[in-house]
Amino acid sequence: MPTVCAVYGCTNKTTNKNVSFYRFPPKKKKLDLENKQVDAMRICSSHFKNGKPACYTNNKHPDWCPSINMGYNTNKGAATTPDINRYHRATKRMALTPTILFPNDLEDNTVVTVSNLSDVENMDISMETGTSTSTTMTMANIQTLEQEVVTKDFVINKLTSEVNYLNLSEETFNGRPKMLAFYTGLESMDLFLLILEEIKPALTSSNQRLTEFQKLLLCLMKLRLNMPFVDLGYRFNITCGTASIIFRKVIFLLEHAFKKLIYWPDREALRYLMPRSFFNAFGNSVAVIIDCFEIEIEKPSNFRAKAQTWSSYKNKNTVKYLIAITPQVVVSFISEGWGGRVSDKHITENCMFLKNLLPGDVVLADRGFTVSESIGFHFATLKTPAFTRGLPQLHPCSIEETRKIASVRIHVERIIGLTRSKYKILNGPVQITTLKHQDDNSCLLDSIVTVCCALINMCSSIVPLD
Repeated sequence: MPTVCAVYGCTNKTTNKNVSFYRFPPKKKKLDLENKQVDAMRICSSHFKNGKPACYTNNKHPDWCPSINMGYNTNKGAATTPDINRYHRATKRMALTPTILFPNDLEDNTVVTVSNLSDVENMDISMETGTSTSTTMTMANIQTLEQEVVTKDFVINKLTSEVNYLNLSEETFNGRPKMLAFYTGLESMDLFLLILEEIKPALTSSNQRLTEFQKLLLCLMKLRLNMPFVDLGYRFNITCGTASIIFRKVIFLLEHAFKKLIYWPDREALRYLMPRSFFNAFGNSVAVIIDCFEIEIEKPSNFRAKAQTWSSYKNKNTVKYLIAITPQVVVSFISEGWGGRVSDKHITENCMFLKNLLPGDVVLADRGFTVSESIGFHFATLKTPAFTRGLPQLHPCSIEETRKIASVRIHVERIIGLTRSKYKILNGPVQITTLKHQDDNSCLLDSIVTVCCALINMCSSIVPLD
């Protein structure tokens, strides 16, 4: 019995020798129809553009499925399936060897043929829709794309630089020595990195939100500018309490690592490097110049502490320190903090300063240091400006001696002024909690003063040796 084509409206039968008939795909790939019905169905060659179906795996072929005279009205306009000739052209293009997209010897407006479409972004041939895009580019187009890439890279680099600037990272200060000096008081990035290298192992285990560079930077910014911890918290995107903890830890690490920079040099080194101004006035016997400076603190609530820290000279509550510098203007001694009420004489005699003196040393000081007897017990000499002591005028020899002392003693005041101006935290007022910690009874202010003096010693001398 002859079989009729399964396409609706087609009257071709298997008895027609001019028409070929084809089965549906194998059983495992057929549609959801009754197996027996599908096995009996046939489709004639009249419904394929090439007269026969394509291989089942070649789903890009126009004859992968029947598309002609399918028994329903079709759009008379543009083709809904790829033309067979178009398919063959696309196959040839895919088989060609890729060419160089950007040859060096091409002139402007030279056409570059793109054979492998996967090498060019946004260029593709749409086989499903039956449309294709252009596969040729001119050198003008290529130069435009290259310029866009360069512009994007420039914008990305600029934004990255701005982010690094706001993050206060190491990249922020690269090539900005004035910015580094403003925020830290240090003269170079090399000095900053040297300090960081000494304390970096101990900083690694602490707060992981900031880098070791940022932790040291936070501490130096607090010393340099005396910023509130709230401000530092906003700048580094941390809480106020975290900023305070980081500052305290870094200060103790810096004190432990660099307090060795504040030491009493041996006599041979002092005499060998004696500046000319000191040598002309006192020979090579001057060992140190001493003075006291005071740091304002908040008014204590305890009446006894309020009385002990009241300074009649400053007319406020202060903490007093004794500082000694060598003729080379290097801090060689810094005492612990004392209440502002204590006299300069008491601090000098009770702060371990006298134990550093050697027989024959000369100590320069102001009139308020009435410690000539205490220094004399160590076979050293104290030189201070002369007193009039009720006399109408000083003796000419005393005037000359006073002039010599004043000309060199001014250096200790310059060091104190430099330390205060460079590290504004020493200008106060200092919080009471900075004086004594409630857990370990440590005095943070003593550590701050020691670190500031050690950092001053790392800077260039303000007095020439010649």
